Amino acid sequence: MSDWSRPFDVAYRVMRVDRVSGVEVVELPWVISGGSIDRDLGLDIRESGSLTVLGDPRIGSDWVRVWADVTWHDGAKESVALGTFLPNVPKRDIDWRASTSPIDLYGLLQNAASDVFENPITIGEGENPVDQAAAILKGCGLKIAAYDSGDYTLSEPWTFGLRGADGESSDGSKLDAVNELLDLANYSAARTNPMGEIVLEPYEIPQDRAPSWDFTEGERARFLAQMTEERDLMNVANVVKVTYWTSEKEYTAVAIDDDPNSEFSTVTRGRRVAATYEYSNIPEDIKDDDKAIQDLAYKTADSLLNSVQSVVHRITFSHVYAPVNLHDVVSMTFPTGGVEGNFAVWSQHIDLTAGIPIQCEARDFDRKEGNSFE
Repeated sequence: MSDWSRPFDVAYRVMRVDRVSGVEVVELPWVISGGSIDRDLGLDIRESGSLTVLGDPRIGSDWVRVWADVTWHDGAKESVALGTFLPNVPKRDIDWRASTSPIDLYGLLQNAASDVFENPITIGEGENPVDQAAAILKGCGLKIAAYDSGDYTLSEPWTFGLRGADGESSDGSKLDAVNELLDLANYSAARTNPMGEIVLEPYEIPQDRAPSWDFTEGERARFLAQMTEERDLMNVANVVKVTYWTSEKEYTAVAIDDDPNSEFSTVTRGRRVAATYEYSNIPEDIKDDDKAIQDLAYKTADSLLNSVQSVVHRITFSHVYAPVNLHDVVSMTFPTGGVEGNFAVWSQHIDLTAGIPIQCEARDFDRKEGNSFE
């Protein structure tokens, strides 16, 4: 196993990839240093980047893959894929006889994000939504990493691509449909691995996942001591009001955090910070049962209050390359700065320069359980 805590030298290699076979066919020559790659769970397509090459590259409809070829001072070597992308060459800058071409890089989920259903499609009752999501992605020309589809099935049909009275589609892209299906099965939204395969996996909260990398203060820390820590509590609710309504009646429940030991509570903060939610989609099997609907309102209010009190604890720091990607959990032990804990990687900005420096944003969620009701 490579020891990434040791210094290394790196050279970057950009390969043209046949989009049908996935085979690397040729190296793009004359790549100018200074490119970058961004990974971000806040973006639908997850990945983007940029490169500049000499001349006018003819990539056609193929993809490109960026590699880091690493050599340690003892002669050990390793090649690391940093991402596989859909390239776009929007222009060529000409200076006398020389020219350079910037290449915009898009994550391969762009294939699904830029496509829509020409006609409505219905996923039938009893179908597995994860398998159906994978089928939609494959239909967009994407390759799926090995996955477990789980045992969840649809309890009723789901239709995508319907049109409203104005003739406009009421649904979004094929990627929107994929992520909605994955959400039904409690899977994370689709993302890509560095080889360009689409990853489909069940959602698991960061606290339940073991760290894949440890950042520990010390001689071999490999991260910078300058970092930012954020935890904004200003608008965290301590009161949630939920209303379920029908054409004839309303059912209201209010959950309150009044625990003196909770930093978010009405007692500790000395003020109420309220959030309200309304629902009309009462389940068919309880629509005539007043008590069951009221119990549902209490349960929903309690769940939502706990959810809105999942405060984002965010750190932003810089480090040399470590083999971690989006969604991975990392352990941070930085006693000098007073930062310690496990955090899930939310975004990464990778500079294609010496050391493969990465600016990383990682998040944890502080949770509080137990509320009273009105």
